Amino acid sequence: MLGGQEFAVRTKRIYQKEMTSDCWPVQVWGLAYCSGFGDYEQMCEYLATDECGGQGIRKKILTGRFPLSGLPDAESKRE
Repeated sequence: MLGGQEFAVRTKRIYQKEMTSDCWPVQVWGLAYCSGFGDYEQMCEYLATDECGGQGIRKKILTGRFPLSGLPDAESKRE
């Protein structure tokens, strides 16, 4: 609880060595981050602007060269 309100938090642990300089939220959460996980009021404020750092990573996702849902959680990679 924060300020008397309850809220949910999503977490994901990833390996920094797998990240590039492209948009980090898209690398972590996948393509859905751009559209606010389906909530258009929460859409990324930089989408389709000159400041957007996700054009390259979005192209990689759309061509199958990067996971659609982002990098896998580090916990799922433990052996």
